Amino acid sequence: MTTSLVRQVLPRPRPRAATDDVHGTTAPGFASVRHFFERACREAGPPGSRGAALAVVRDGEAVVDLWHGTADPVTGTPWSGDTLVPLLTGSHGILATAVLLLADMGALELDAPVADHWPEFAVRGKGAVTLRDVLTFTARLPGMAAGLDQRDVENPRMMAALLELHSLEEDPRAGGVLHGPWTAGWIVAEVVRRVDGRDLDLFFLEEIAGPLGLDVHFGLVPDQLPQAARISYDEGFRARYRALDGGAGDGGAGDGEAELFERVWNNPSPFPADAGVWSESRRRYAIVPSLGAYASARGLARLQGVLAADAVRAPGEEPLLLSRRTLDQARSFWAEGLDPLLGGVSAYGEGGLQLLDEGLHPAVRSGAFGHQGPGGVAYQAWPQAGAGAALIRSRLTAGPGARVLDEVAGAVAQALRTG
Repeated sequence: MTTSLVRQVLPRPRPRAATDDVHGTTAPGFASVRHFFERACREAGPPGSRGAALAVVRDGEAVVDLWHGTADPVTGTPWSGDTLVPLLTGSHGILATAVLLLADMGALELDAPVADHWPEFAVRGKGAVTLRDVLTFTARLPGMAAGLDQRDVENPRMMAALLELHSLEEDPRAGGVLHGPWTAGWIVAEVVRRVDGRDLDLFFLEEIAGPLGLDVHFGLVPDQLPQAARISYDEGFRARYRALDGGAGDGGAGDGEAELFERVWNNPSPFPADAGVWSESRRRYAIVPSLGAYASARGLARLQGVLAADAVRAPGEEPLLLSRRTLDQARSFWAEGLDPLLGGVSAYGEGGLQLLDEGLHPAVRSGAFGHQGPGGVAYQAWPQAGAGAALIRSRLTAGPGARVLDEVAGAVAQALRTG
């Protein structure tokens, strides 16, 4: 197990009685957002089992900072503005941001082979695989052949060693699996370590989270455990992953599809039947690169706001985090498709940032990027509006969190019209 040794002094939430009320603030013009958030919270499950937070940052200022419910139903700990949630498969956008910073520093190139930095990776036909392939899920390495358990995935160096011996997936569908839960993170984490010398958690803390004051982390330290939410699922959530835990897939699926599904989504399951795995201290301390980014809604929205601002800076202007040149490349269309295992269309820019539809509010969401996480978790950067938004929740539901952010985008659009 790899454990972060980094300690931070973080503000502790003051104890308060558990309540079903929504707490926090909205800036003038954003009062309607509270209504959207309240409704989403009511739909997320029975009282006492649910908790969530919504944050929006515009032009560097928080215009929405709301939270609701219970962070940990076992202890009764209420949600606070500082509550941290594992983003699970939504961690990919945070992972990509770390790689893009290394590219901006000139430490690596996205179109260079992974083996340039990690020579052992080249064996068994992987010598031409690039970081861009990995970040956009087009590397034909969506899952692992070796049988893994929940403890194995907490050791990124061991997983990197196993991937050295892995061949490219022969199943023709593998190149179109545009989101896999595990392998991209282990490859990226090993490249970061080889290029920079620091492990992923320390690199992200010292180069991104620390300088920008963001409550976003890869793995937690003991002082942060009281702030961590306990993950749970509603009844319909796991049903979407139709072959989880050894199921044979839907009735019409052939053996080949079931086998690929098992390798990608059930080796092991990122959403085990016992959701308590994600609340064990061992798991919270571990560095699980593709699934184990932890964030508060405030920290996540602020990061997206920084990226939104950097994406529209004048060429050559000093960025807060990433240069305009790097973000322009990272957001340039690279891959799109219907995932053959989960369904749903995903699109990625060259740097692994998920490209989002502008929907009903093109003045806000034109050129939007971010990531849709599991069970309603979502975060988005809106460059045209200079804004970042994030919705996090502890009870994962079958409904999409992007619906709430669609409505938030409407409030931002109204604020733009009224000045």
